[in-house]
Amino acid sequence: MATRDPNILVVGYNAFDVVVPVTGFPQPDTKELVEGIMVGGGGPGATAAVALSKLGARVRLITLLTDDLPGQMQRQELERAGVDLSLCREAPGEKCPKAVILVDSNREERTIFWSRGGLPFLDSGFVDPDWLDGVDLLYCDGHECPVATRLARSARERNLPVVMDAGSVREGSRELVALCTDVISSEHFAPELTGKNDPVEALVALTALGPNRVGMTFGKEGVLTLVEGRPVAVPAFDVPVTDTTGAGDAFHAGYAFARVGELPLPQCLEFGAAVAALKCRDWGGRRGLPDRGEVEELIRCGLRLSLGTRLVRATEL
Repeated sequence: MATRDPNILVVGYNAFDVVVPVTGFPQPDTKELVEGIMVGGGGPGATAAVALSKLGARVRLITLLTDDLPGQMQRQELERAGVDLSLCREAPGEKCPKAVILVDSNREERTIFWSRGGLPFLDSGFVDPDWLDGVDLLYCDGHECPVATRLARSARERNLPVVMDAGSVREGSRELVALCTDVISSEHFAPELTGKNDPVEALVALTALGPNRVGMTFGKEGVLTLVEGRPVAVPAFDVPVTDTTGAGDAFHAGYAFARVGELPLPQCLEFGAAVAALKCRDWGGRRGLPDRGEVEELIRCGLRLSLGTRLVRATEL
């Protein structure tokens, strides 16, 4: 992996998270005492920006910032993490997007209630291709497709890698996918976008749309990818889990960081899996984020989980 600190431009969504530890869902019309309620920044793009900065990248974030109290807290947290907000747009008088996350650490599950809160989307008209000067990689989380698409087109003209965290299909997703070099899909995105329910067929169809490096994440079951058209699975790491909130954001950030270092595709996925695993040691999407040394140590010495049945079957085809 390259030793210098990469310069990464991130386009995406930010939110204010309220994390509530629970043990199952309480009965209606009751009160439940919990061990603690945590608040902090969230959102795929913003959390990935923090993760990348923690790994050692120089990061600029393009997102919409609000001036309400949650929005001010978001800004302060991002700045403390070393994320450059100079390209962000302001939305005075608007409410910051929010999420309430119920975390059952005993079952390693979480349920998310989220709202954009009426916040408008970014206007792609303010995008300047010169923002890509000196950038090593463009990262997008799929939430701001018009802006991401415009920048991705310019990035491809410059032969820059464009990595997409493909979580949910949205308006403009197909056009953005076609301009990306790397698309790492949730287990739902690629099947929904391509109409192929089989994971391998969905990945093959995804590459036909444009990207030459694709993957599909299955949580603790592992990650599925294609290497020279052949399905290859990468296992997750076996670590104590407190909260999986933000694990996917951490995974994609780790992948992007390794991608700048020009590691082979399976090793990029392994690096992402290590970042995601270490994030899960603490509550919320950001408190457990690791530095590069911690990630490399886990890769060298950490235990791997067994691949999930679906991935075993996919690689046996």
